[in-house]
Amino acid sequence: MPKSPPPRKAPFSERRSREFLYLTEVDALLAATQKTRSPIRNQGLVMLLFCQALQPTEICWLRWCDLNKAANTLLVARNRSLSTRIQPQVVVNLQPLCKAETEQLQQLEQLRVTDWIFASERRQRLTARSLHHIIQHAGEVAGLPIPVHPYMLRRSGLYYRAALLLQTAQLSLRECCLLWNYYATSIPLSASAQQEYCAIERKREEAFLHALERLKAFTGITALENAIDYLLGAYLLFPHLTDIPHNYWLAPSNWSP
Repeated sequence: MPKSPPPRKAPFSERRSREFLYLTEVDALLAATQKTRSPIRNQGLVMLLFCQALQPTEICWLRWCDLNKAANTLLVARNRSLSTRIQPQVVVNLQPLCKAETEQLQQLEQLRVTDWIFASERRQRLTARSLHHIIQHAGEVAGLPIPVHPYMLRRSGLYYRAALLLQTAQLSLRECCLLWNYYATSIPLSASAQQEYCAIERKREEAFLHALERLKAFTGITALENAIDYLLGAYLLFPHLTDIPHNYWLAPSNWSP
């Protein structure tokens, strides 16, 4: 008999309506980790995925030697390869930790059993597959309306950082798109768009370019075409940048224009 074809994998657009989380949903996910089997470890995973905008391969390879408790900083290798942990071409950042992250890592260190910051119950390095399962399960416990995966926390963290950078520049989504078209594409501006571009103050234009370069350096992204997606994502998280909460307890440390 002929073999039946494998089941078709549904695209993301059919499984969820968006690929990011609102701040209230991040809080709900953190609260849900308290009901999981390893609450301290899992809450630390959610915090670092959001606050440091880590990818699964980046957070799973963190060691305790990467943590500087005196300076409250974390050495992050922006590594996109599974073959080796740190390669010469990989961006390595020394990133400050917010108060909530520091306190969570202190609790986790008291349970330390290996050199890995996030270890499995078998005392091995946590795998990306296990990380996906932990985050998905926490989303189900939290009762979130969409299935959750680790990249959604990373994306939300970058959207939040981008919003903080763009807020002081007082740039609209339309103005950001005009600046992007002017600097990074070969699409000619129409006469009306050219007038809109010329009306943007030089100081605000420089703030846009600075925000784009800072996101690029923070994430280790080399292509501007990828960095701009995260920058413009700020308007998905906060359609009006004036609505950004300044007292959010997971706000990134030392992150300003």
